Amino acid sequence: MSEKYLSISNGERCPVCDNSTMKVTAREIEVPHFGYTLLYSSLCRNCGFRQSWSYPLEARSPHRYTLYVSEPSDLTSRVIKSNTASIKIPELGFSLESKMSSDPFITNVEGVLQRAKSAMQTLNSWAESQEEKEKIKKIISDIDLAIAGELSFTLIIEDPLGISTIKATNPKKLKIEELSSSEDLQ
Repeated sequence: MSEKYLSISNGERCPVCDNSTMKVTAREIEVPHFGYTLLYSSLCRNCGFRQSWSYPLEARSPHRYTLYVSEPSDLTSRVIKSNTASIKIPELGFSLESKMSSDPFITNVEGVLQRAKSAMQTLNSWAESQEEKEKIKKIISDIDLAIAGELSFTLIIEDPLGISTIKATNPKKLKIEELSSSEDLQ
C-alpha cells in the first residue's frame, strides 16, 4: 500500500473546544479493492476530537451487484462497499443510501446485516409513534432471522463509481450489471 502526504496543517481551530490545537492531514493512499483514495484526518491535541474522511480518486463504470442469499454459507460472501455505494435489502425494507460522507467498509453479508440491525436499533430509539416502533421491531426481527440463515433475501449494491463489489461464495447466486450511467441506478 503506497502513501503520499499532500499536506499537514497544525494549529487549526477545533470545532469542539474552539482552541487552535487541531492537526489536519491530507494524504493519498492506495487501498486494496478501493484504489487510490484521498484521506483527510484531523485530531485536536487539546480535547481529543478526531474526524476523518475518505474520497475515492479513481472511478470505474457504474455497477449493480445483486446477491440472492438463501442459505447460511451465503452470509460469508465478501462485501466491499465504497463511500459512494448504496445498499438495499428489499425483503427487509432496509436501504443505506450513498453519501460521500458515508464510511467505506469491507465485511461479509452477515456484517452488512449487523450494520443494518444497528442502524434500525438507533432509528427505533428516535421513533416517535408506537406504530413506527412496531414496524422497526419487525424489521429487526427479520434481520435476526436472516442472520440465523432462516430468511432468504436479496442484497443489492449500486455504485456510480464502480468501486464496490461482492465476492460471492456461490458465484451462481450473484448477478453483476454494468450500468450505462448513474441514471440507471435505482
